[in-house]
Amino acid sequence: MTRLKIDADGTDVLQGMTYNVFETGQGRIVKRFITVEGQQEFLIPEYNYSAKNPVYIIVNGVEVVPESIETGKITLTNPLSSGIEVVCIAYGNPAMKRDGCLDTPYEGCSNYHHPYAALKHKDTYFFSLNHAPETCTVLGVKLKRLIVNIKAGDDVTTEIRNALGFQRDKFVIHEGIVYLPYQYNGFPAVIGYNANINGVNKRTVETVIVESTCVRLNDRLFPNVNLRRGEFFGLLYNLLSNLHNRYTDTKLELNPSPQRNIADGASLDSKWYAKQVRTLFDEKFMDGCYVFPLYADDKFEGQECMTRAEAVTYLNRFIEWVTEKYR
Repeated sequence: MTRLKIDADGTDVLQGMTYNVFETGQGRIVKRFITVEGQQEFLIPEYNYSAKNPVYIIVNGVEVVPESIETGKITLTNPLSSGIEVVCIAYGNPAMKRDGCLDTPYEGCSNYHHPYAALKHKDTYFFSLNHAPETCTVLGVKLKRLIVNIKAGDDVTTEIRNALGFQRDKFVIHEGIVYLPYQYNGFPAVIGYNANINGVNKRTVETVIVESTCVRLNDRLFPNVNLRRGEFFGLLYNLLSNLHNRYTDTKLELNPSPQRNIADGASLDSKWYAKQVRTLFDEKFMDGCYVFPLYADDKFEGQECMTRAEAVTYLNRFIEWVTEKYR
C-alpha cells in the first residue's frame, strides 16, 4: 500500500508521516570507515545499544551480520584486509508527541534541505548529453539523474527541494554540487561526472559524504499510529482516483459544488483533505442514499481518530458503492 501510486500524478496513495526528531541517545547515525589491515572492531562512541535502534553493517556494499554489537562498538566475525569500506547505520528511534488523539512523530526543524556535497572538480564541472552519463550509487543502490531547470534569479535550494521532494531514487547535480534524497543524509555516495581536468574534458568518479543540518524524513510506515478521519478519507479518494482512471481512462475530478451540508464544514475547509472529503460525502447509491453517513449533528470531525470498526464500515460501503458505480 505504501508504494501504490496515484495514476494521474504519480504521488503516493498513502502519504507518509514526516519526522526528524529522535529519542534522546537513539538518533540516526551513519559512520563510514576505511579499514586498516586486520581491523575487526569499529568504534561508534555516539551509539547506545537498543533493540529499537539496531545497527546495520555494510561491507563493500553488502550487508553482513556482526559478531557483536555493544554500546559504542561493533565487532565483526573476521578481521578485514586494508582499504575496505565499512558503513555502520543506525536509523534511529523517532520521538513521539501527543497531538489530539494521536501519538505521532514530529519535526524539530523546518529549514530543511536535501543533503549535498561539493564535488572535487566543482569549478570545472559540466553537464553534456554528448559525454558519459552522470551516475550516483549509494551502498550499491543506483539512483537516477533528475534534471532540474533552474533559471536566473531562482533560489537553488528551493527549486531542488521542490523537484526532488520525497523521491527516493533520484539525484541532482547543479553547478558541481550533488544533492541526494533526504534518507541518505550522512551516507557515502559514489558520483560519476564530467569535468575539465588539466585542460581535458573527461569523466571522473569520486566518493562524497552528503550532509544536511535539517532533513525531512518520510521513510517509515508507523503502523501503530492511529489515523484521523480526514486522512482516511483522503486515502479513500486516492483509491477511488485509481479505480476511476482504470475503469474509464479519464482523470477523476473533484466535485466543484458539493450540495451536502456538513455542520463543521468551516473547520473542515482549512484542511488539506477538505475537497476530497466533500466530494466523497456528496456521493450517493443508485437508490438515492448517501454512501457515507455523517456523525452526530451532521458533523464530520476530521481531526478525530478512527476506530477499527469505523474503518471497516466505511471500507465496506466504499467497496459496495464502487462495485455499483463501475460495474
